[in-house]
Amino acid sequence: MFGRALQRVPRWRPGHDREGLRIALSPASWGVSDVPGWGQQLEPERVLSEVWSLGVSAIDAGPPGFLPDRSDQAKLLLRRHWLRVVSGEAHAVLHHHDIRGAELAHIDGHASWLAAVGAETLILSAIAPRGARSAHGIVLDSAGWAHLLHLIGSVEHVCARHRLRLAVLPRFGSMIQGPEDIERLLVGTEAGLCFDLSHLVMVGADPLEVLELAAGRIRHVRLNDVDARLAGQVRDNRIDYAHAVGAGLFKQLGSGDAKVEEVIETLRRSRYRGWYAIDQDARLAAEDKPLPGIKRALDYVRRLVAA
Repeated sequence: MFGRALQRVPRWRPGHDREGLRIALSPASWGVSDVPGWGQQLEPERVLSEVWSLGVSAIDAGPPGFLPDRSDQAKLLLRRHWLRVVSGEAHAVLHHHDIRGAELAHIDGHASWLAAVGAETLILSAIAPRGARSAHGIVLDSAGWAHLLHLIGSVEHVCARHRLRLAVLPRFGSMIQGPEDIERLLVGTEAGLCFDLSHLVMVGADPLEVLELAAGRIRHVRLNDVDARLAGQVRDNRIDYAHAVGAGLFKQLGSGDAKVEEVIETLRRSRYRGWYAIDQDARLAAEDKPLPGIKRALDYVRRLVAA
């Protein structure tokens, strides 16, 4: 049975999707989340099967628990669906020196798992103290920034030990948000960036200006599109992020305000060679079927990346 299935699977080149492009899909686009009460949670078997049905061979690892914690079990599941993991996100508190050891140990464990399942990139989100809802409104003093930047350097060493690239994610609700924070990160470290269009819009940054500021430092790209009006309401704390997602914060790629086409064209001109991951948080009701919308987004990105 397995041998016959193997013969039916089209050949694909490692490092690319089955059309030769470095495009990955994120389980978040299927509504997968570890946030309690987020919405309908689809089974991994269904999500991975639908990824393959779209002609894509690469995924983001998704939140903790989506793939098995044991790397050998995760690899078996991925092989069954002819997929590979290219990136995974780790959250850590990096601005408090006194918990440095525990946070680095947490990152080291996740990096080990990512390396074991064949990933290329660890995406780092510098979060607020555990138990706080977000870092929005928290302003670091000079000591806090010194600890943060120093520990990002330590995370780079962890990633190098596991032969992973590091991509720091500036995002709403984290300790690294707006343009000033991004510039401080780029000046104070040698780390690369995970470029997430919608989260840049939500923190009040212009994605094209960030691309110029971070020239040569983009290690991973998350493609999504956003309603700038709702994004502004999230930024101003007038609406909760989860409610904004349910109210249509994320738009079909190309129909929102994140300048998707200009961003991809700029990345192509700069000879960016990393992955484009289609990653739009979704909250699903029981009757929702995300696959048609994801297919439209994928067709749109393929056309732009291959142009």
